[in-house]
Amino acid sequence: MIFTKNIKKIKRPKVIGGFKVPVWWECGWRRKNCKKRSCVLCGGIITDREKHIAKGECPDSVKSVLEDVGQSLAETLVMIKVDAEKHGIDIINIEDIKEPPKPESHALYRNIAKWRNGIIKLVDKADEADEIWISTEPAADLLWYISTLSAKTYRQLCNRWHIKNGDGYGEFDYKYTQYVLSEVLDILENSLAQLTKLNSQHQVVLMFALNQLIKFRKSILSI
Repeated sequence: MIFTKNIKKIKRPKVIGGFKVPVWWECGWRRKNCKKRSCVLCGGIITDREKHIAKGECPDSVKSVLEDVGQSLAETLVMIKVDAEKHGIDIINIEDIKEPPKPESHALYRNIAKWRNGIIKLVDKADEADEIWISTEPAADLLWYISTLSAKTYRQLCNRWHIKNGDGYGEFDYKYTQYVLSEVLDILENSLAQLTKLNSQHQVVLMFALNQLIKFRKSILSI
């Protein structure tokens, strides 16, 4: 990647504080997950879809989706509990953990949210103008990861806040979220760089969005 070639790559942490990081965590945030039946997340999705189809139900209906989300949430909470216990984290008294500041209280989050909203408005205009670029893979990545970036940035701000306040929460998640943010920034920069090469009436705006994102990188990875 031309814009980040001199930046040291942050590798996926395999172990954090003696805890082996599950590979399935990748499928929790990537646009293209592994889709393997053996995966904790993807396997559950495959099984849920098969159950609905076997019952003659549409797996993509609102009713089916809500049912699956509820079941998935319950299973995820169990996995989190097991993972936390392995790491020596007591989640029984998790209510004692202080609540971090709201997203809007962070200037960095506000700037990224403003940038994200600008991208969304741009896509809406491109859609109305029947622009071809919004149907490309880079555009799909852009739309997916702009929200991931804002969400993970706030998560990392919360991690840093917890670490600073010494309540014992945040240190474990900080290292993995740092890796995720680095990956997301790489993907977004790559998608925008590709989109700026296309002959589009929004080319200049896309270039401006890319330049803004590059400026955000240092602040985000320095949280």
